[in-house]
Parts: sequence; structure tokens; C-alpha cells
Amino acid sequence: MQRQFMTPDRLVQTLLSHERVGGLLMADAYRMGPTQFLRRVLGRRPIPVPSRPHPTAVVSPLRLRRRDGTGEPILRAAYTTYDKHVSARSRELGLRDPAVITTNPFYAAYAPLKWAGPVTYYAFDDWAAFDEHSKWWPDYDRAYEAIRRRGHRVCAVSRHLLQRLDPRGPGLVVPNGITPSEWQEPWNVPDWLMSLPRPRILYSGAIHGRLDVAAVREVATRFSSGSVIVIGPVADAEVVRQLKLIPGVHVQPPLEQRDLIAGLTRSVDVCIMPHHRTPLTESMSPLKIYEYVAAGRPVASTDIAPVRGIHKNVVLVADGDSFADGVAKALEVGPMTESDRQSFLTENSWPSRHEQILELAFAE
Repeated sequence: MQRQFMTPDRLVQTLLSHERVGGLLMADAYRMGPTQFLRRVLGRRPIPVPSRPHPTAVVSPLRLRRRDGTGEPILRAAYTTYDKHVSARSRELGLRDPAVITTNPFYAAYAPLKWAGPVTYYAFDDWAAFDEHSKWWPDYDRAYEAIRRRGHRVCAVSRHLLQRLDPRGPGLVVPNGITPSEWQEPWNVPDWLMSLPRPRILYSGAIHGRLDVAAVREVATRFSSGSVIVIGPVADAEVVRQLKLIPGVHVQPPLEQRDLIAGLTRSVDVCIMPHHRTPLTESMSPLKIYEYVAAGRPVASTDIAPVRGIHKNVVLVADGDSFADGVAKALEVGPMTESDRQSFLTENSWPSRHEQILELAFAE
């Protein structure tokens, strides 16, 4: 409710207001008990649950450790306990055989869920492809097999990810989307942007090992009179170090305000997504591409399956081709017409995506 950024956050916003959703229980991931106690002592309280005409609550199961252990017995025990908290709060709310949507593969795999109605695993990333999660890779593979064996419904953000999960129950591909109201005038622009020379070339998103630094260097060299802006949360400090060594590359911290993110994206000349081709990037639905197009900007992107067909203004750079050439072509394509942009916003809105997910989750 607070973050309103990641894929599950957007689903929560829809669930809070959707006419088909009666009673609603939102379950936080496990929280560390000592940390939560300290926050209370310091006066930090959870934000209130929004007012709705139906029973609505949040449950926040606590434990001593921050992160999951490894191995099926430990995970099964942890998520059996987690499920007891969720099921007890569900009974208190008077929910009967509720549809469950979870983005946690361990919960979908190992929680008893005997109190629940249909269970849908909403896969918005392939956790078994994240380097940061390598400790749990075998556990994720086993969890995927358990989800398959249990016949849970699966909604995945890409065809590759759905095939990876290979559900025996109903399966559906629903890519990421955008919130149209966030991509309308007036546009607010960060103060530092206007001093940067053009063309302004933007990469917006997590600064992660999947970012192809060599491609960024090629673009900065080709457009040396312009500016390459890399902005977002740092997931890999070494990638940031390499980027800062490239002349013409400006690394910026993430923007917290949605209107500034939109204004920045709207005010650049071209947006880029130079990603390495990996199992992770093949399975993701790149939110940044939808946001780039929502702002009406031309885009140059690595040619990976989840990007194909998003919009004609997205220039795809094939394996072995010059990314700088792709940027040059995108600059020639130029910005979208306003009518085309508005159509894209309508066709790719989060509410329209969530209708598909709820159809899967509520189906008899």
C-alpha cells in the first residue's frame, strides 16, 4: 500500500477498490519481530487500512530471522506457521473459501492452505534466475515442482516464465502494465535534467548485473555531445562503479515522486534498455519499457521475447548488432503522437491487466 511500485503493489491497489472483491485480507511477507518491536518503540506505526464497505485487514506474521532458511523441511515448517497466522485472521474476518493470490513460491508450494479456495501463484519474476537468490535456487526449483504437483493456478508475466513453471492447473500470461493517470500532464521535471546536453538518453530501473555496461559505453561514445542518464536503485555497486568511469554517463539516485519519474521520462529524447540475454531477462516483463512508451518516447531495447510486440516505437537490437545503431534508429523514429500514446495507456493499464488475473483467480 505504501510503496505502490512493484507488480504486487499495483495489484493491491486494484483489490482495494474492485467491485468483485468483497472481504480482503492482505498478508505481509514475514517480518522480523525485534525490528517491528523497535519501530513501535520509536513511534513508527503501520499505516491504517483504507476504508472499504467490506471486511478488510492486514496480517503481518513475525519471526526472529529476516530471510528464509534453506531446504524443504525448514521452508515447509516456516510456511506452515505463516499459514496458521493467515488462516486465523481470515476466519476472524469471516472469509469463506477465499481465493488466494500469492507472489511467494514457497507459500504456494508448502503452506497447507486447507482453509482457502482456489490458489493462484502470481509469478512476476523467476526467482531461480536471480544471482542474489542463488542460495535458494534449488529450493525455488523444488517449489516450482510442488506448485505444479498441487495443481495451483499460475499467472506469469511472460510466456517464458509460464513455460518455466509448466503448471498442471490453469495458466495465464499477463504482462506488466502502467497506471494511465500517472502519465498525464502536468509534467514535473527534476531540476538537474535541463542542464544536461542533448540528445538525452535515459535508462531508468534497477542498476543490476543484467545491465549491459558495454552497450551503454558504446552509446555514450557514439553520442558524446549528449547525455546518457542512468537512474534507479543500486542492486550492484560494481556496475555503478563501471558506469561512472564512462564519459557522458550521469548516474542518478532513484526518484521517489511518481510525477518526477514521469516528467523525467517524458523530457528525454530516447529511452534505452540494454540488457544481457539471460534466463532472468527472458522471463521478466520489463516494466520500464511500458513506462517509456507511456511517456511517448522512442525506445531502443535488447531484442528479447518479452519486449517484442509491445509497441512499434520500440526498436529491437538483435544479438551481435550495434546498440548505438539502435539508439540512432529510435531517434529517427521520434516521439509518438498524442492519440497513439493515449491509446497505449488505455490498452496497457494495470486495471485491465488485473481483470485477467481476477478472472483466473475467481474462476469456478
